[in-house]
Amino acid sequence: MTLDELKATLDAFSPVKIEFVARVMESLANPPSANIRSKGTWLTGEPDWIEYFGLALSVHHGATTEPLGLSSFETVFRNACEHLHWSIDPPGSRTQRFVDMVVLPKSGNRRRLSLKSTAARNLSKTALHISKLTEAAWIQDARTARDRRDRTLELFRQYQSAVTQIVMLRAFREDIDKIPHKYQLVEVPVSIFDSIQQAPLKVFERDAPVIECIVGDRVAAVVAVDRSDAKITVRRVQLSACTVHAEWDRA
Repeated sequence: MTLDELKATLDAFSPVKIEFVARVMESLANPPSANIRSKGTWLTGEPDWIEYFGLALSVHHGATTEPLGLSSFETVFRNACEHLHWSIDPPGSRTQRFVDMVVLPKSGNRRRLSLKSTAARNLSKTALHISKLTEAAWIQDARTARDRRDRTLELFRQYQSAVTQIVMLRAFREDIDKIPHKYQLVEVPVSIFDSIQQAPLKVFERDAPVIECIVGDRVAAVVAVDRSDAKITVRRVQLSACTVHAEWDRA
């Protein structure tokens, strides 16, 4: 739509529509400040992607105090990629387990993404938490350490074969009823789970195993098989082992 066409459309709007548009315009005029934490990544190397994402956050909070949730995050992420004319699988066309979106940037490799979001209280500045990496219904039927180990290792072989990156949006807020004052976009490499394949049998003697993920000579994350909720949780993922693409400050 050209500027003249936009003006003509606005002239035909009712007073209520004009007031609504004015509110959106006010939000767009005051976008959150973008802080590039890692320069030249497949996302931060595209200034238009970063700007689009920030504008979407502005419009979102022009209407609500609620953090950008997972479904909205996926929509905004997809729209920002489409704005750059990147190749993306159609919404709702998930044909591969664990994968939320497949993206092919103009330059670079095809990326099969698992998208996550959190707005939990007291988010750490040095580590992140994935409350549900994936379901693990089988854990309630696994009765021996060997069975738990075999099923866990096979699950992560399948996961790492399907997903190339985990991308998480973290919303920092002072209290549960406050608008987030900062958003942080983090990419977790699935290679962080490589050492799980070497986990000893004794780790799986517990009904709900807890497995350290070793990268180099340190623990980069901890995987917990949650028996009660039949899911995989990833705790204490060190941000230093991830790529923090960017942050948007609303203060």
